[in-house]
Amino acid sequence: MSDYMDYGAMLTDSLEYAKEALLGKWVRWILFIILGLPFALVKFTIDPVKITDTTTGAFHPELIPWDQLLILISAGILLGFFIAGYMVRVYRGTKPAPEFDNWAGLFIDGLKLNIVWFCWLLPFLIVMVAALIMIVSILSSMTEPPVSLFASVGILLVLILIGFVLAIFAFLYGYLGVIRFARTGKIREGLRFSKIREMIRVIGWRPYIIALLVMVVVGFAFGIVTSALSIIPFIGWILVLIITPFITILFSRYATLVYGQGENQPGVSAIDSKDNPEG
Repeated sequence: MSDYMDYGAMLTDSLEYAKEALLGKWVRWILFIILGLPFALVKFTIDPVKITDTTTGAFHPELIPWDQLLILISAGILLGFFIAGYMVRVYRGTKPAPEFDNWAGLFIDGLKLNIVWFCWLLPFLIVMVAALIMIVSILSSMTEPPVSLFASVGILLVLILIGFVLAIFAFLYGYLGVIRFARTGKIREGLRFSKIREMIRVIGWRPYIIALLVMVVVGFAFGIVTSALSIIPFIGWILVLIITPFITILFSRYATLVYGQGENQPGVSAIDSKDNPEG
């Protein structure tokens, strides 16, 4: 079990990796931007002023251009599979950073990566849907006796608590699960709870959780930067679109290095000796 992880060195490596991947590689950077463009344009299809009555506060969903919204979201999801496929290549430890090629392979890998994440998040999503149903039920039963209302609110709070726990669980195990999938090429390997738990045990729970917290803090810092950029008139959304690929690659590389901390520990080769990676 590892008791120490050089988080600073891992962040520095990830930063250099992202810089090498994009600086001077303008075609690669532009491809990233194009693939992320549909979701960036979604905000321009909805005018809050038009769909909300400023006098009464009434919401008018019929004024939303649903056809345009559906096209952009569908395109964003489909193109997002290519970005996810690129992340899979980074997760495999490709160095220097991989190219955008074999587009069919990128799409398939990206689709599989999203399936792995969906499976880890499914229990959380089910609980959140139940919580949403409970919220609707509470809003529609405001005139019922207080006892019934309090019981419904209690159930809602329990569901939210369970959802929070499931979200943490999915993050802890899915984070390594998607990299395990990338290394083996098999969806089921990305969902093998016992193998992932053993990997965390070898890394060490404390170093692993600290590594995740470091990523959350860095992500929060980037979030502040992108939020500040987004409020710049006219060009803010473009600046966010430009730096997003850098953040994506940096975090993908960092996750790969965290996983590598477990691979480099004694005993891991034995753990995964039956799981020969495809690439």
